[in-house]
Amino acid sequence: MNPHPTPPPAAIEDQPWSPTVRLVVLVLTLMASLWLMWLARPFWWLLVLSSIIAYLLQPLIDGLTRLKLPRTVATIIVVLVTLTLVLLIILVLIPSLLVDLQPVSFDLTAWISSLSLWLQQLPQTWPGIDFWGVHIDLTPLYNQIITGLRYVDLLAWLPSPSEWINVLNETARSAGSVLGFATNLATSLFALTLALILSLMMLLIFTLYLSKDLPSFFDAIIQLAPVPYQPEWRELWHRTGHVWHAFFRGQLLLSTVVGLSVWVGLRIIGLPGALALGLIAGILEILPNIGPILALLPAMVIALLAGSISHPDVPYLTVMIAVVALYTLIQQLENYILVPRILGGSVGVHPVFVLAGVLIFSFHFGVLGAFVAAPILATLRTWGEYVHARLLGQYPYPHLLPAPALPSQSSPSPHPSPPPSEEPPPASRPELPPTVILQRPSHSPPPPRPKD
Repeated sequence: MNPHPTPPPAAIEDQPWSPTVRLVVLVLTLMASLWLMWLARPFWWLLVLSSIIAYLLQPLIDGLTRLKLPRTVATIIVVLVTLTLVLLIILVLIPSLLVDLQPVSFDLTAWISSLSLWLQQLPQTWPGIDFWGVHIDLTPLYNQIITGLRYVDLLAWLPSPSEWINVLNETARSAGSVLGFATNLATSLFALTLALILSLMMLLIFTLYLSKDLPSFFDAIIQLAPVPYQPEWRELWHRTGHVWHAFFRGQLLLSTVVGLSVWVGLRIIGLPGALALGLIAGILEILPNIGPILALLPAMVIALLAGSISHPDVPYLTVMIAVVALYTLIQQLENYILVPRILGGSVGVHPVFVLAGVLIFSFHFGVLGAFVAAPILATLRTWGEYVHARLLGQYPYPHLLPAPALPSQSSPSPHPSPPPSEEPPPASRPELPPTVILQRPSHSPPPPRPKD
């Protein structure tokens, strides 16, 4: 007979893992997750973009589900309607952009002549500057620049007819190479087009699935936490969602306001291509800090080379200064009026960290990384506050704790009773003599006494 009997299988299964086993399994799980994320790095932009679109479509899908529509049907309707609207906007916007860009023409000779005329007027309008009582005369500098512009010959920069003939001869001799290059170019363009179509199809499929099952993913993540920690995880998730919701809503509104303001302002100035420049300013508004600067560069170039359509007599450099002043005014109004009212403190990250995040994320993930740099930093701040509170042994969200029980107070009665007298407890009361009950005399008259 075995002196040490083997416990039954049920008893073995009920034994929890030791802390060492838990730590090993946790480390292996994290390593496997990081390895899978590294393998999926070429498709991260597709997953992130589809997740963002699915998150933005959730209010519309939830609204249709409240109308007793199945979630699958509501998701398909919302995605198809959104895709149709995007295609219609593109089809309407492209012809308008082409019409708006037609007046854009660059006449370098006229531009240099206008610049020379503007510089010749500068000695009268701005002859010098005074700095701490010292006058600096700028007239010699103006004269030197004007003299240098007179000797600029644009025709000397262009190829001569003989050089054009030599280029054509070299092209004819290497026709085979040109044909091979054209074939490779066509093949590359076909492959690029095919890859773009497949990427758009995968984006549509991922968006459909994520839009339908995003609440299920949320519940699955919450269920990963132990039961006592699920309320605070849910609160952390809601705060994270508030950050992203405020960011997307604010950025959409800011992009619309900035794009319309730039378009209207450039139309007043008379700059050609105002609609295209307003669209560029609205799109680049999604890039914090550096977006407005990038949007200003093409407007400055067009102002310097094309001038104003509605005010052709104004020097090109003056038009460029007006354009810079317009962009600066819009940016200042946005920073001090629109951003505090629209975004508030939901994405309250210091501009230095935002700029650093934009540079780092754009280097690793391109334009999409620069776009999501600010909400990711705000999310890390929210999670860091949660972890910091837990490390200090504090509860991160005190408002989730149950309120302390207060003593119940009965409603006052219409006939309040007199306050009880302060008496010692029964154990300390002295013994009293027996109570004598006295009866009050009745008010009826006494019976008559008998007569003797």
